[in-house]
Amino acid sequence: MIASLSNWFSSLDSTMQLFWACAIAASVVFVIQNVLMLMGLGDMDSDVDADVSTDFDVHADIDIDAGSDADVSTGHSGHEGTLGQAGIFSLFTLRNFINFFLGFGWGGISFSPSIQSKGLLVLVAFGCGLLFVAVFVVLMRALLKLEKSGNFKIQDCVGQTASVYLRIPANHTAAGKVQISINGSVHEINAFTDSDFLPTGSRVRIVKVIDSGSLLVEKL
Repeated sequence: MIASLSNWFSSLDSTMQLFWACAIAASVVFVIQNVLMLMGLGDMDSDVDADVSTDFDVHADIDIDAGSDADVSTGHSGHEGTLGQAGIFSLFTLRNFINFFLGFGWGGISFSPSIQSKGLLVLVAFGCGLLFVAVFVVLMRALLKLEKSGNFKIQDCVGQTASVYLRIPANHTAAGKVQISINGSVHEINAFTDSDFLPTGSRVRIVKVIDSGSLLVEKL
C-alpha cells in the first residue's frame, strides 16, 4: 500500500504534490490540535507565538490575538494605541498557519479539475487559505465571547497565576497579554510588568489591577 501511495504521489506534477502535501500535513496537525483542545491539554500556539514575536516584533513589543481586545478579552481596551501598532502580527500563530495551509491545500485540490492554469490555480488556492483563516478568526471570536463568564471581575485575578500568551515587554514600556482561568472560564487580559520582559509561555503571578482592562504581573 505504501508503495502504491508513493507511486501515486510521484505521478503527480509538482503543483499537485505541493497541494496534497499541504492538505495532508495540515489536516493531521489540525486534528491533533483540536483533539488536544477538547481534552483540555492546551493550545499549541504558544511556542510559535514566542518565535514569531522574536522574529517579527522589531518596532512593536507586543502581539495581539486575531480577535479584538475589547470583544474577546476583558470588554475594555485600555491601551488601544499601543496594541494597534502590532495588529499585523496577530496573524502569525501556529493555528492560523495550519488553517491557511489547510485551505490552500484542499482548495488547490478541489479546484484543480476546473482550472487548467497552474498560476491561477495557485492564486485561487491562496485565496482559499486566507478564507479559512478569516472564518476561523470569526468563529474563535464568537466562541470566546460565549466562553467569557458574565460575572467575571478583573479583581478576582489578583494573586492568581497565569500564562503569558503574548510577550510582555520589560519595565512597563508596553502591554502584553496573559491567559488566566477564573471559575472555569478562560480570559485573555492585557498585562504589564515592572521587571525584565516575559516571553510567551512564562508563568506569572498577578500582582495588582492597573485599570479595568490591564494587570501588573511578576514572573514566578
